[in-house]
Formats: sequence, C-alpha cells, structure tokens
Amino acid sequence: MLQPLLRAMSSLISIYMILIFVRIMLTWFHSGQTGRIVFYLARVTDPYLNYFRRIPLFRESMVDFSPILAILTLSIFNNVLTRVAYAGNVTLGFVLAMILSAVVSAASFVVFFILVIAIIRLVGFLTRANSATPFWVALDRILQPLAHKLVDKFGGGRSTSYQNALMIFAATALLVLLVGNFIAGTLMGFLLQLPI
Repeated sequence: MLQPLLRAMSSLISIYMILIFVRIMLTWFHSGQTGRIVFYLARVTDPYLNYFRRIPLFRESMVDFSPILAILTLSIFNNVLTRVAYAGNVTLGFVLAMILSAVVSAASFVVFFILVIAIIRLVGFLTRANSATPFWVALDRILQPLAHKLVDKFGGGRSTSYQNALMIFAATALLVLLVGNFIAGTLMGFLLQLPI
C-alpha cells in the first residue's frame, strides 16, 4: 500500500520540477510575462522558489543560482522516494550517492554554463564584435571578475589582458568539468556498493 503512494508522490514531484523549470525559463527570457497561465504557474512555484531566494550565498553574483538549489533539493528527495517505492529499502550509501550526484550535477551545470558563455565571448573577440553592445556587456559583467580573479590567484601577480585571462579561465573550467565528473563518478560507484 505504501509503495504505490510513494510512486504517486514521486510522479507529482517530477511534474512539479517541470513546472519550476518552465517558471525559471519564463523568468529568464520574459521578465514582463503576463497571462492567466503564467499567473497560476507563479502561484504554484514561487512560494517554494522564494524560500531559496532568501539564501544570500546564491544571490551574490550577477546570476541568481538559488533556483538550482531549489531543483537540487527536490531531485534528492525524489530520488530517495523512487528508491523506496521500487526497491523497498534505502541504504546510507545510496542517500550519500544521491546527494553527491545532485550536488555534482548542479555544480556541473554552473561550470558548463559559464564555460559556454566564456566560449561565446571568445568568439566575440575573434570576430571583433562591438564590445559596447548590451549582450557583450552583460557577459563581461559575469566573466571578467571571474577570469581576472583566477589569473590573479594563480598567475603570480602578473597582469594579463581580459582576452588571455578568459582563455585561461575557459580551459580551467573545462578541466574542472572533466576531472570533477570523473572523480565524482568513481566516488558515487563506491558509495552505492556500501552495504549499509
């Protein structure tokens, strides 16, 4: 009796995660959105999202990463529910593996997102695009502090151009993405094998 209920709860959470994703996309690309559907979507998802927006750590930069934490939390809970619903038991190793998987997925998304926009910006440099346009200015506000902070920290105090710093930053982000996912995958495999 309990397992069908847990499966239903897992399905509802999956649907809710989709609604949250749609809400986030609308917020990012249509800030002045109106309409009855959007209104009800906000009524359903915003109370949950607003809880995570209160955490200052995820709102310090130009990009608001609190929705990622919101989806991350639901994902962990949903994975545990699914495991109980279909396997009937949950081990400590499984819970730790799911937490690690969710954290790594969120971190990978952030690093991949930054890597993509860094590559786009480098293409802008190569094509000699007008850096004063709003699009490039918005990217520079995100990327320039990160790129120079990385170079300043590991460059021994040597100054470098923004373009060179961005190339170093993009290469570092790619390396972190590849090595980090490999290490995380190995560790998750170990956790899933734990008998407890």
